[in-house]
Amino acid sequence: MKKPAALLTIALVCASHLNAQDEKAVRLGLEICPNIGLLSSDDKTYTSDGSKIGFRFGLLGDFRLGANANYFFSTGLFLNNIGANTKTTLADSAKTVFKAESKYQYVELPITVKLKTNEIGYMTYFGQIGFDAGVRVAAKGKLEGGDYEDIGEGANILRIALAVGGGFEYNFSGNTSAIVGVKYSNAFTSVNDSDGPKAKLHYVELTVGALF
Repeated sequence: MKKPAALLTIALVCASHLNAQDEKAVRLGLEICPNIGLLSSDDKTYTSDGSKIGFRFGLLGDFRLGANANYFFSTGLFLNNIGANTKTTLADSAKTVFKAESKYQYVELPITVKLKTNEIGYMTYFGQIGFDAGVRVAAKGKLEGGDYEDIGEGANILRIALAVGGGFEYNFSGNTSAIVGVKYSNAFTSVNDSDGPKAKLHYVELTVGALF
């Protein structure tokens, strides 16, 4: 009985070692993520007037950190479309209010650390934290009832934000996994340039994609 038990132990150790070697150090994927943008401002004359729906999509890359299969540097290249509804209150006797919609498009590079659990059944759970760095490529706005116009001249070229999220990966074939999660991007920078009222554009997104 001792010999078969020893052989079984050796086989299990070898199988575990081979499985660890098969873990991919680099995984690429695609994501498309609907989001809800919301503006915040310390200026009482320039405030949020509700959320606005947008979306982010692009290429995702997970790079394993060292020999540990649970820690990853996660980045990618995305086109992010986010917007906000705002209202401006004039300091006149009638307290006149102008409502407006704005939408911004950024080329975005996330820089995050992703922590993953071991696979449980077909599921791997993860949490991530880091930064979103975006460069504005378009900005449009309109007053209530009007048409969209270019507002790029008054918009900040950069958007830097703290990104926090989590979710799960579902392995359904070999190295191919579906991704589902949520992320909150809390902006540090104002959406307007130095001449405009200071306002930060945050968003919450539903992350949907696939890793290969």
